[in-house]
Amino acid sequence: MHDETHDRRIQRTRRLLRGALVELVKERGYDTITIQDITERANLGRTTFYLHYQSKEELLLDHHAEMTAHFNITALSRDQLLSDTPQPEVIEFLNLLADNRPMYHAIRAAKDAGLLLRGIQEQLTTNMQNSLKAIFPDAEPQMPMDVLTAYIVGAQLSLIQWWMTHRTPYDALQLAAMLHRFQRVAICDAYQLS
Repeated sequence: MHDETHDRRIQRTRRLLRGALVELVKERGYDTITIQDITERANLGRTTFYLHYQSKEELLLDHHAEMTAHFNITALSRDQLLSDTPQPEVIEFLNLLADNRPMYHAIRAAKDAGLLLRGIQEQLTTNMQNSLKAIFPDAEPQMPMDVLTAYIVGAQLSLIQWWMTHRTPYDALQLAAMLHRFQRVAICDAYQLS
């Protein structure tokens, strides 16, 4: 029982810190925010922050990991990866991204943008590798796994960045369909699926 209460407290603290970070980024951008600002907004002490995170970058990456888990796009099934249509959660995620363009642009403009985006790319690449290994436990792709997943995730992030920074006629559903199609083609080719 004690462990459950402890776990709930940890989850609650992290949720407060993530929420404070998101609010502050929307209000003031990313670079100007300090850990002090985050802890004050969350009504927590600095010591509490450092029990959970080493830096605000780590907090932001935890926020991203939490988002992908919430939208159920962490461990993907064969159906999700190879179906004819994109999964509804991806469309929902892209809509949320579009609704939060100022936050997206604040992170892209941050002096640590490269570090943050590398962290996000690493998370997504690991998720994709784990999904493919679970779906095809006995099959080796026709190209190295790290190349395949770096290509898929890199292409997806690049296309999302283009969509977020240009006035395009494509909505979240259309973008999700295109991302899904490119991903499926790459996977089917790599695993020689018809």
